[in-house]
Amino acid sequence: MKEFLSKTIQEAGAIVMDYYGKANVLMSKERVVDIVTEADLASDKFIVEAIKRNYPEHGIVTEESGLYNTDAEFVWYVDPLDGTKNFESSVPLFGINIALIQSGDIVLAGIYLPATRELIIAEKGMGASLSLDGHERKITCSQKQDWTGAYGIGPIRYSKENSDLQQTLASLSNNTTWISAIASPAVSAVWVADGRRDWYTSPGSNSWDFAAPVLIAKEAGCIVSNFEGKNWSPGDRGVIVTNNYLYPELAQAVTTAYFS
Repeated sequence: MKEFLSKTIQEAGAIVMDYYGKANVLMSKERVVDIVTEADLASDKFIVEAIKRNYPEHGIVTEESGLYNTDAEFVWYVDPLDGTKNFESSVPLFGINIALIQSGDIVLAGIYLPATRELIIAEKGMGASLSLDGHERKITCSQKQDWTGAYGIGPIRYSKENSDLQQTLASLSNNTTWISAIASPAVSAVWVADGRRDWYTSPGSNSWDFAAPVLIAKEAGCIVSNFEGKNWSPGDRGVIVTNNYLYPELAQAVTTAYFS
């Protein structure tokens, strides 16, 4: 199934790139910024058909076409174009997330960033690897040991909770921490799992956004939890990703900001 995932996610990426710079926005969802383009639907159609053709007994949960056979032992969680607002505005920070869950446990995950041609694959217990132009290497989480100059990825929306979180992290770092807002869990997960950023947190609860990032980050040696500090499962609110040094204070900052 690893070979199937690698091939399918890269072929979906090629479909997405055919639309890059010229995709039409077809609709908005509940929020005006949650848009759907032709590329979202084309990628979704290709991935879903590939899964049904190769693994007809498997279930599927996908952002664009919903649920299929979700009582199956194996269920694929698919975000066919993560970071659509970036994609639509020709910002190359978007990706494709695909994860395979067996009886509630994430066992295989892939993220593909088509604009940079980076493919990240993780198998449970086997680590995470990044492939680029035929070269493959293991990836590992940042080993930053304190908050001074820590560089992370935070939530994208203005809110009191997010403001409180930033203030706490500013205090922890003596006003030296930096925060990006990427608007793509795919890109965010790759950057943190590969040590390019030190932490990532998002209050979202869409399972297709986080299933693949969660396994990839874990297999890269990161600590991963939901906003309650428990092991992340589909449907959970929020995700926290960082190393074992920064996790306790980041988790406490999230708890204080969102639950106090």
